[in-house]
Order: sequence, then structure tokens, then C-alpha cells
Amino acid sequence: MKILRFDIYSRVLHWSHALVFLWLLITGIALFFTPKSLLGDPFIKMAHLYASLPFILLPLIIYLRGSISIRNDIIELMEWRKDDLHWFIELFKNDKTDVSGKFNAGQKANFLVVLLLIMGFSLTGFLVWMKSMFSRSFVELNFIIHDSLAILSILLLTGHITLALYYSESLKCIIYGKIDAAWAKEHYPNWFLKKN
Repeated sequence: MKILRFDIYSRVLHWSHALVFLWLLITGIALFFTPKSLLGDPFIKMAHLYASLPFILLPLIIYLRGSISIRNDIIELMEWRKDDLHWFIELFKNDKTDVSGKFNAGQKANFLVVLLLIMGFSLTGFLVWMKSMFSRSFVELNFIIHDSLAILSILLLTGHITLALYYSESLKCIIYGKIDAAWAKEHYPNWFLKKN
């Protein structure tokens, strides 16, 4: 039996934001490594710059226009409890960890880091974009911070993809929205009980 875990709004948010992020990552790496003559630096710069708009606006639009389910998910992802800390402690002791709700502490931490990365990329990207308004040293500092955030995001993305492939039921869930009831009961017992 399958049960709904993520509605269409959640899945559209996840995958549209992922695609825009990958575009920004590819164009950002191209800007960082390619000489100006290769691929046309102004083209890559504009492609990177204009992709930043949906990167910032898509989550806001989907949050505001989306379902109550996506809003509830975000509220739960932002809510930290004692048992979330306990989850991290248990994670290093054994494979079995207790999850109190729809998301485990690792998923909450991932969400929080992604949220901070979005804010960091947005702020530093804007300051670099408006570089004529600031001193050269300030702009260079923002480039360094922006590039450091990119490195951090690559590490986070690598871990995210690795875990998604390892926990294939989770990957299927973010693609199709539904999850196997037995798997949900085992990994998210409290959420499973509330759903049924």
C-alpha cells in the first residue's frame, strides 16, 4: 500500500529549485574556470544572473500559492525539538533512530543549511551584481564568500544525492509523491500513525 507523503506543490518546488540550482552551479563553475573568450563570458554571466531570479522567487511563489501541506512541511522543518538532538546522538551509535514527525533531524538540518545558502547566495550575488556601488575590496570579499558558499553547496548536494540514492524509497517519494506504507511505518512511525 502507498501513502501520500509529498503533494505536487512540494515536488514542483523541490525539482524546479534543484534544476535552477544546477544551472546556477554549472554557469558559476564556468564563470570561475573558463577564460573570458571561451563560451563568451558576458553570455555566461547573464545566464547566471537571470537564473538567480527564479532561484529566489520560485520558493516564495510556490510557498505563497502552494498547498497548506507545503506550509505545514516548512513549519515542521523549522521546528526543532529535544528528540531532534537525540536523533543525531543515536545516529552515531546505531542505524536505528527515532523520528518524531514527518522529517528527521538530518532532513531538518539540510533544510536549514539550504535556506541559509539561499540567503547567502542572494545577498552576496546581489552585492557582486551591484559592484559599481561598492569598494573593490568589499566586492572581492563578497566574491570569496559567494565562491565559498558554492563549495559548501557542492558538498551538501553530494551528500544529498548520495543519501537519496541509498534510501531509494525517499527518492521515489520525491519523484512520485507516494511512499510505501511499510517503509513509512519503519522510518517515520509517528508521522505514519498520524496519517492513518
